[in-house]
Amino acid sequence: MKILYFTGSGNCLSVAKRFDAELLSIPQMIKNNIYEIEDDVVGIVYPVYAISIPDIVRKYLSKCKIKANYVFVIATYGFTDCGALHEMKKLLETSGNKADYYASLLMVDNYLPLFDIETQMAKLKEKNIENNLNKIVEEVNAGVTKKENCSWGNNLASSIGHVVIKQIEKYTPKMFYVNDVCVFCGVCKKVCPMQNIIQEEKNKPIFGNNCESCLACIHNCPKNAIQMKTQRSEKRFRNNNVSLNEIIKSNNI
Repeated sequence: MKILYFTGSGNCLSVAKRFDAELLSIPQMIKNNIYEIEDDVVGIVYPVYAISIPDIVRKYLSKCKIKANYVFVIATYGFTDCGALHEMKKLLETSGNKADYYASLLMVDNYLPLFDIETQMAKLKEKNIENNLNKIVEEVNAGVTKKENCSWGNNLASSIGHVVIKQIEKYTPKMFYVNDVCVFCGVCKKVCPMQNIIQEEKNKPIFGNNCESCLACIHNCPKNAIQMKTQRSEKRFRNNNVSLNEIIKSNNI
């Protein structure tokens, strides 16, 4: 089994780690120009961004050729998965691929302009993450077939809303600023999957315009030095089952 994944604060990596599989980071696959994936079973684990698919995942899968007897898709989300699974189905079909199993998993939403992390963490029990994930793992290991089952309204919302929201997110880098507790460690640069951060010697990081809005830089900063002008929370989040080094290994290209 091989699993393709993309992660900013660890949710998707924590899901991928629950399988007995070779884990393949999408940023690393792009770096190494690997666009052919073959195994008996192949999985795709991705976060829902802008009620759809992150651009880095979309661009990779549009070129990727998957050869497998069974393909499964898991989308993690914090507020709504909307039509993200249907968008994935369309993307896979456009690139000549298909999936046999689709599932979404409610987890912690890390998008600071909209969500307070403490509030998100307080809802962990009601999100029932472990039980829901266990069910998904059991179904995948049993080779269950499952359609994406998104309503036409959600599908339409993801198709239109993604375009609108991505235009808004172009301004995300302009919302970043770095306070004086920065120790110039370079972690933000290492966890950025887009190579969008410049950090040299004893200088604060500089953010470019090629941003995925994954907020890996903010949530993984060891000093909480990176802030957002519109953030709703001072608290940061990284999945408890994922280490900083694992995020760096996944995204440092």
